[in-house]
Amino acid sequence: MKRKLVIFLAFFSFLFIYKGIKRQNSTSSLREDISNFYISDTLNIEKILLENRSLDKIKLHRQINEKKWILNDSFDADKYSIDLILKTIKEMRVKQPISNAAIDNVIKRMSIQNTKVELFDKQGKIKTIYIGGETPDQLGTYMMIEGAKKPYIVHIPGFNGYLSSRFSCKKQTWRSKNIFPKNINKAYYKFDSNQEVEINIQNVELLEKIYCEKYIDNIINIDEIKMRQPFISFKTISEQKKEQIFYCIRKKPVNKEKYANDKFDKERFYILNNEELILVQYSQFEDLILSEKIIEEFLPKKNNI
Repeated sequence: MKRKLVIFLAFFSFLFIYKGIKRQNSTSSLREDISNFYISDTLNIEKILLENRSLDKIKLHRQINEKKWILNDSFDADKYSIDLILKTIKEMRVKQPISNAAIDNVIKRMSIQNTKVELFDKQGKIKTIYIGGETPDQLGTYMMIEGAKKPYIVHIPGFNGYLSSRFSCKKQTWRSKNIFPKNINKAYYKFDSNQEVEINIQNVELLEKIYCEKYIDNIINIDEIKMRQPFISFKTISEQKKEQIFYCIRKKPVNKEKYANDKFDKERFYILNNEELILVQYSQFEDLILSEKIIEEFLPKKNNI
């Protein structure tokens, strides 16, 4: 009788332990599924969609044949920004869970302000992540995987900072800063009403390596700037015979003492292309204007009128 009781108790003890282990494994699998934010092989990612609560949308699509990314099906994407988001997706890990006392507040904040990030490969959607704001110490970022019941604090081990800015929905963040198109067949410059001058073929590559500081769409006097007389224009003709004209416009100086005797800013100017205004530094053109020997006409003169 005593032997049967021992066997009976041993059996139920085993059954209890087995169920506990099974439940623990099941919970661990679920926990890993809702906290596995990273993707180890980002080379398989072919499309990234970003959307915030203001309904700003960004589409980034990999063109495998040309080894580049395209922004919103229209523009070349900025390589640095693409490399940064892929590196972030690959390296970010859960730093710690959110305390029970803080979780309701974090979820409320994320319901008001978040960025939805959808990641795709050839087969379809890999996962969807909601990116919230930074932690109070700015060393972590609140994130939640779609389908999960709670967010986590996520970081990149060894990096001190938050990650939300790397998932921006601002077009300027993702657009390539190259001003002139690639694969230029011919290029010309022209001062005022003078004849066009063809740029030496060896110098055409210099055009393709010129970068802007930023694209402008939020200054008050943008229409007035577009009406100003260009001081030089550049025309490019692609291998597909597509023509583009870039009008260079002087920028008025900011109100600083060093510009007191100058009518024009001596560091930056504007380029107008297809009704789009771009801010550029004169230093970006240094190699080209020296090669073409047009430095005297290109740079603004002191007390220029």
